[in-house]
Amino acid sequence: MKKLDFTALLVAAVFFTSCNQRLIDFTVISSKNVTLRLPDDAKGPRTQGKDMRMCTQPMLKAAVDKAIENAGQGYDALIDGVIYQRNEIFRVGWVVEGTPIKTSKLKSSN
Repeated sequence: MKKLDFTALLVAAVFFTSCNQRLIDFTVISSKNVTLRLPDDAKGPRTQGKDMRMCTQPMLKAAVDKAIENAGQGYDALIDGVIYQRNEIFRVGWVVEGTPIKTSKLKSSN
């Protein structure tokens, strides 16, 4: 009987606890269309980054960083982005797609 009580207490403790995990840091985020005045050479071709893991927690920030790094030199942000959570056999992770931009070439609105 004591073993059953301990098991029930352990199961209850697992279900009533919660954890918190930081997913991503962002400078600008919007779910609406935003017009940016960019010259043609400030936009790159659409890019993708993934962070897929088998035994540890995948990091969304790592997937965003990989997408920006895959774009090439000088790109430091993504626009028109989409974030997917992917579940595969024995692996879970994040896939980030977006259009890379060079924010240093943003034109002023004047």
